[in-house]
Amino acid sequence: MKDHQVVFDHIDRYGETSARRLFSHQLVDQAQRLSGTHHLILGHTAWGQA
Repeated sequence: MKDHQVVFDHIDRYGETSARRLFSHQLVDQAQRLSGTHHLILGHTAWGQA
């Protein structure tokens, strides 16, 4: 994979679970490891809560 940004763009739009289904766990892990973001925090809060 030459451009790991494709994985991150998909994660931003559809979530990490979707990226792992589409690209494989190994490819997502590799992209995260290469960019130094292996431990992404992809949480959310309810509207109006911080």
